Amino acid sequence: MDNFSVSDLLGSLRGILLVAIFFGGSIFVHELGHFLAARKRGLKVERFSIGFGPRLFGWTGKDGVDYRVSLIPLGGYVALPQLADMQGIEGENSDDAEALPKISYADKMIVSVMGAVFNVIFAFVLATILWFTGMPVAEGNGSTVVGHVPEQIVTGSAHLAELGLGQTIPGPAFTAGIRSGDKIVAIDGQPVSTFAQVMEAIMLGNRRDAQDRPTATFTVERGGQTLEIIVNPARLELNARSGDRIRVAGIQARAKVVLDEPAPDSPAAKAGLRKGDRVLAVDGQAVNNSSEFRELLRKGGAIEHQLKVERADSSTTTLPVTPRINTTVNPVSVIAYGEEGHRHSLIVVPVTKDLLSRDPAAQRDQLMVLGVSPEDPALAEALRIGTIVDKVDGKEFAAIRSLEDLDRVGAGAPRELTLYWKRANGDSGNLTLAQASVRRGKPVEVAQIGVAFLSRPDIYKRNPFETCADIVRSTFTTLRRLFDRNSDIKVNQLASVISITKTYYNISEDITRVLFFTVLINLNLAILNLLPIPVLDGGHMLIATIQRYTNNAIKASAVIILQYTFMALLFGLMAYIILNDVRRCSGDSEMQLRQQILERHVYKPAEYRK
Repeated sequence: MDNFSVSDLLGSLRGILLVAIFFGGSIFVHELGHFLAARKRGLKVERFSIGFGPRLFGWTGKDGVDYRVSLIPLGGYVALPQLADMQGIEGENSDDAEALPKISYADKMIVSVMGAVFNVIFAFVLATILWFTGMPVAEGNGSTVVGHVPEQIVTGSAHLAELGLGQTIPGPAFTAGIRSGDKIVAIDGQPVSTFAQVMEAIMLGNRRDAQDRPTATFTVERGGQTLEIIVNPARLELNARSGDRIRVAGIQARAKVVLDEPAPDSPAAKAGLRKGDRVLAVDGQAVNNSSEFRELLRKGGAIEHQLKVERADSSTTTLPVTPRINTTVNPVSVIAYGEEGHRHSLIVVPVTKDLLSRDPAAQRDQLMVLGVSPEDPALAEALRIGTIVDKVDGKEFAAIRSLEDLDRVGAGAPRELTLYWKRANGDSGNLTLAQASVRRGKPVEVAQIGVAFLSRPDIYKRNPFETCADIVRSTFTTLRRLFDRNSDIKVNQLASVISITKTYYNISEDITRVLFFTVLINLNLAILNLLPIPVLDGGHMLIATIQRYTNNAIKASAVIILQYTFMALLFGLMAYIILNDVRRCSGDSEMQLRQQILERHVYKPAEYRK
């Protein structure tokens, strides 16, 4: 096994272990709260289960409690027959609930609420740890000063944009008048103190204008003045399979532009730039972000620019540098097809015999599908990313071995083209594209000086009260937006255990992010379980309160019907969310494969020679 495989395996094991410890631990803490409260109040405890459904393993304690791990990892429960009849979800009880002593209203309320209380305590403890250790965050997140406002933003794949095929729209913030250096103090009247809060306020916004376009009011400080600027955020697609969309304004935080070691013989090296230099301005214009720096170079083109830089010893100097205009990707071919008004672009790239080969001398002998823009649901399965285009039927069969061969086959007026495709798993087939024509995708040219940037994250320390309060506010705002027709937050964007597990895996190398995510999980568990919905803790409390103040007007049989009805609805909602999570994972996998193809077969390294 090679080093990459070992590293990958260890990363997977670490992710699984963290899920078991922190996500499983969060469920355990919740149920422990119920368990200890029930014991303290003298209630009968049948089972303590992590998960639902059939028992996987466990033991029966000396106290007679069945401690178990169950098959379905969607939560957990403590079986308390005196509290509520939950046999449909928790299994049958050994004792007849009617034969057990009745419990008081205080018993019901205390036992029901203690699961959420324990989650809050656990979250607060973890947030306190983060207060002392700090958590690395992207530079500039601790303020609300804008560092870059792009004139154009990509609404589809950023990778396709590099190939000259992406769909772009005017940047909403730039169009509205937001500029680099502006300090955002509030959005829609809600004060913001970090850039993360700025992005969240935009994403969770629910305002629309007379044309039903998303809108947000930015309160900004500029040059000693306070301005109110109306921005119409764009709805950016995050995942083609799940259809997740969020509101974005097209702004980035202010961050220092610190240079890494310049490449030999590059324009940066020739200009005398050094590792650690901080770029302060380009041609007299202040630079607040590395993206803004690239944009200033690109707009100027291959002309001499004056870079004001700050050296490691805090001295400043101005150096002339002339960027080189290059493309960072190789050409691709585009097969445009479809009727007028419903045209699609099938993007194919040449790949080596072995997809995993990094040998630049290997013969390129296949064409691989990189994507279809815009999405074509009718051909989504056959033309999914990674499919090999084996042959094209023009006037005669022709083996496709290069972009030049494809150009020759597709030459002439638009016509029907039959593509023969195959995949690594042995699947194959053919399909016909109507009114198809072939053209070469022209890569976008960029200005390069041959130097990367050093990333220096800020260490963010915040007291646990503020951390927990922010998460609680955000959770309640998100819940409200789910029922707001003007919002772009929908039920299918909620995360199931699949997304939670995947997130733990993705952040497993940074324990501070793991701790913060666990704080988020626990506070969400507390809030969701206290919602006044039958089968949840809040539902038990609501029913107990109604029965107390109406002299048990709700009959036991009616309570059971409510429990079973909402149990079915809850499991139906879970199934729907999990289904969308599966689609989301499929879309994420496609994006990862696209990036892999780009890195191995499309991106080209910058070369600087004398």
